[in-house]
Order: sequence, then structure tokens, then C-alpha cells
Amino acid sequence: MSADPGEPDAFWSRFGWLLAAVWVVFLIFPVLSIAESTLPLPARVVGYGLVAAFAAVYLWGFFTYSSELGVSVSGHARAWIPFGALLAITAATLPLLGADAISFGPFLISFAAYLLSVRSMWIVNAAVLAAALSVAIPAGLGDYVFLLGLLVVLIVVNAVNTTLIRRSIADDDLRLDYALLAEQERMARDVHDVLGHSLTAIGLKAELAERLLDSDMEAARAELRQIRALNTEALESIRATVGGLRRTSLAQELASVRAALDDARIRAVLTGNAQEIDPVRSTALSWILREAATNVLRHAHATTCWIHIAPGVLGIEDDGDSLAGSAEGHGIRGMRERARLAGAHCEIGASAHGGTRVAVSWA
Repeated sequence: MSADPGEPDAFWSRFGWLLAAVWVVFLIFPVLSIAESTLPLPARVVGYGLVAAFAAVYLWGFFTYSSELGVSVSGHARAWIPFGALLAITAATLPLLGADAISFGPFLISFAAYLLSVRSMWIVNAAVLAAALSVAIPAGLGDYVFLLGLLVVLIVVNAVNTTLIRRSIADDDLRLDYALLAEQERMARDVHDVLGHSLTAIGLKAELAERLLDSDMEAARAELRQIRALNTEALESIRATVGGLRRTSLAQELASVRAALDDARIRAVLTGNAQEIDPVRSTALSWILREAATNVLRHAHATTCWIHIAPGVLGIEDDGDSLAGSAEGHGIRGMRERARLAGAHCEIGASAHGGTRVAVSWA
């Protein structure tokens, strides 16, 4: 069996804070200010320590809170703790750096943009810009035009970037809710169809069995056996339909399918990464994968199953018995319908390996 697919979401959840670490290199400016100053050695040592403490708190804040929720409207309430520490350290450097303490402004603005609420971000933006002007103007505004301009650019860039991220998150949530609603409607239709057909058939056979009780006991028993079979089939269909309400991702279903193939001693060959599929389409594809794998397990008598995942493509093939010439059942029609509802196209035919090929494609 091929190697497990990668997990980029988990990677960024654990190591995304390193993106913030890259910018710590710009703390070289306050370090140079201290080094080029006429401060006595003990004061310079204290200054270096304050800059190091600022970098440590900044990184700790991103490491702790950026993996919890990402950018959000409400932000992280506990992120105010490291932010307060950053403000305190910045204030402590004022007697040593003077106007050069503006160098900490971009870090304060970025921290607020990504870890605090929207309202807090704008308050911090205004406060940092006002504080920078208050120390830069008396020291000679011309010497700090670049830093002040950098603060303004960061405010604009961070505001645009975080707004786009928040809208993207809200859009994904809306699409997921829509997918769940569509799945609920599908379940309601399926339950209605299953119960309507099965209960009608059971009712007719019960009437027939009742009439046969006095004239043909064996025929009545046969009808009762069929009623029991219909009842069992209806219960299984309802369980499968209700189970389909559970939102699942392609990655989750892939793990279940591979385990089932292993249990059946069918070798699974996987190529691609299920994490690359968008969340809404992933739900529909997971059910198609389940149905295709179920057909392989029940009917194909296969020894190998190939699963291929790529942007715009999901393919399942086996080397077992082909479906050529067989009637199209509910399972195949269900795969086609799920693909259609997900904006995709499902083709089912002969595989180059001798068995059946299910190919789902979308733009």
C-alpha cells in the first residue's frame, strides 16, 4: 500500500507561527540603535535584554494563539496577555531608545491584526500611529518618515488581508452549512422513498398472507417470510440513509475504505492527497468513494483497488469482475446523482485493469 497522504492543514496548525518568526529579524533596528548609542554598558545590556524579551513574547503569542482559531472577528481574549507584555516592554525601552522605539510599532500592529478582535485592531492601529507621531515629531520628523510610512502601509495591508481571510472563513462556513442542508434534504427524500415503497409492499403482502391463512398455509408462510425480508431490507436502507447524514470528509472516508480493503485482503494503491479537495465537494466525494469501495468489496472479487485523487479528479479502479452488461442499480445511480449535486460528472465503465472504473471529474 502506498504511503499515507500528507496533512498540510496539520502542518500549518503546528508550524504556521514560523511565518511570524521571519519578521523578528527586523528587531535588528532597535538593537543597532542601542549599539550606536552613548548609553553606558549596563543600560545597553538592559536594552538588549528588553529587545530579546520582546521577540520571545511576540513569538510565544503567535505560537500559542495563531493555531487555535486563526483570524477571527472576536479574536483571542487571552492574547491580550502577551500583547500587554509587549506594550510594557515597549514602554520600558523609551528611556533607552527614545523615538527609535517606533521600531516596535509594526510588530504591535501585526500582532493586533491577527490575534485580537477587529475593533481592537483599529484601536491599536490608531494608538500606535499616534504614539509614533508623538515621539517622532519632537525628535525630528524627517528622520522617521520611513518608519511612519511603514506603519501606515502595514495598517492598510493587514486590514485588507485579515478582511479577506475573515470573509473566506465565513464563505467556507456558509458553503458547509449549505452542503449539510442539501444532505438533510437528500436524507428526507431517501427515507420517504424507502419507507413508502417498503411499507406499501409489506402492507400488500400482509393482506395477501391474511387471506391465504385459511386456504394455503404454506403460501401464507412464504408471504410472511417475504414480509420479514422486506422489513430487514427497509431497516438496513434506513440505517444507511440516516448514517449518510453524518458529515464526513474525503480524508476520513479514505481511512475507513483503506481499512475495509485491508480486512478483505484487497491491496489498496493510493495516489494523491485528499486534503487538497475543497470541504464542500469533499463531503459528496466521500459518499461516492464509499459506494464504489462497497461495490469492490461485495461484487468485484478483486485483488487490488487503485484510488487516485488529484485536483478535479477522483478515480477508483479494480482488477476484479467488470460491470459491463449488468443493470445499473441504485448504488450507481446514487453515485451519479451525488456527483451531479456537487457540480461534478461521474463516469462508470470498464477499467484497464480488467475490473470497473469509477471516475468523478469537475472543473
